[in-house]
Amino acid sequence: MPDSTAITIAIVISTLVILLLIAGITISFFMISREKTNKEIALSQAQLSHEQELRRVENDLSEKLLTQFSRELHDSVGSQLTRLRLEIENRKLDSEVVEQQMETADQYLDETIEQLRLLSRSLSTDYIRQNGLVASIELEVLRYRQLRRCEIAWSADYQSGLLSSERELALFRIFQEGMNNAVKYARATKITVALSGIDSATMTIDDDGVGFETDKVLNSNKASGLRNMHQRAELADFHLQIDSAPEQGTHLKITEKT
Repeated sequence: MPDSTAITIAIVISTLVILLLIAGITISFFMISREKTNKEIALSQAQLSHEQELRRVENDLSEKLLTQFSRELHDSVGSQLTRLRLEIENRKLDSEVVEQQMETADQYLDETIEQLRLLSRSLSTDYIRQNGLVASIELEVLRYRQLRRCEIAWSADYQSGLLSSERELALFRIFQEGMNNAVKYARATKITVALSGIDSATMTIDDDGVGFETDKVLNSNKASGLRNMHQRAELADFHLQIDSAPEQGTHLKITEKT
């Protein structure tokens, strides 16, 4: 009996040792796996953060270039147009016939100078930040209306200061891209823009243009503008929804992420 008891105890102890070894190995594998997973998560987050930082740098560079371009438009081209205006005024003094002949050119020049002024402001990051989202959109709507290429309905019920100046700038650039696509590519004859925001900001842009297959276009190499819109929206913590179909127009909706 003593031998039998000793054998039993030995078996129990051996079993416990084996179970402990198995448990130890399992826990070790679990810890290693969890550490690996944590490292992969940390690496993914670092890569995502790096990509976002690169996009921010790209956006900052783009904004600086746009501002510089707007100043050069205003200073260089604006000064040339002013000289042309003075030349026309001098020619008009020659005779009544010349004055009448120059009337149409004078009118076109006035429209060109006004378009240059509006375009220069819409490209200037400083102007947009100083004047805010609503005033900047109104300026852009005015510019398109003066081009007389389409009918634009615009409404705003937006609480000033709801978004930071950086997020307002991002939303304005998305709006600009949407308007450009509607006019240039969709050949829209009517565009409706609405901005609302009391607790959160929402913007919608609807057009009656030719429309497109969203998935097909987004996966093509011709969708840089749409991809830029999505990137700007992502960086500014917005959700961008694009609904379109051939001959059905396009609906854009930009909302704050919750």
